[in-house]
Amino acid sequence: MFYFAYGSNMERFQLKRLCPKAKFVAATTLSDYELGFFGNSPMWGGGIASIRERPGKTVEGVVWEISEADRKVLDEYEGYPALYLHKEIQVRNRAGKMIAAFAYIMADPGHEVSPSKRYKQLLISGAEEHGLSDEYIEALEAIRPLT
Repeated sequence: MFYFAYGSNMERFQLKRLCPKAKFVAATTLSDYELGFFGNSPMWGGGIASIRERPGKTVEGVVWEISEADRKVLDEYEGYPALYLHKEIQVRNRAGKMIAAFAYIMADPGHEVSPSKRYKQLLISGAEEHGLSDEYIEALEAIRPLT
């Protein structure tokens, strides 16, 4: 199955720690969604990523091929179904091919909260590692983290 990661799980080391057999498939874009940061994660020390529908916006991310056992590990890590829900989506790779995948979307995001510097840097690292667009990386860099 295909998993669209747009947060900390874009970064290879982070994802492989949870799902060692996951395979990178493609850098992709999700149309008509935007990235936001919500809640206050004790583990990360600030807001954590979620996506929400927003016509005209785009979220870039990474598609990983994972097993059902990996999905169960991710479900536990992501707090499914209390914190995050599964959402079936369609993303586009650089060649223009559509890929059906699932993403985690916060069940009740509440108000936006800035991410910690450490969490923000993990997203930037994952984006750079997989060659996401310069514009997207610059947008991530422009996010004001908690101090």
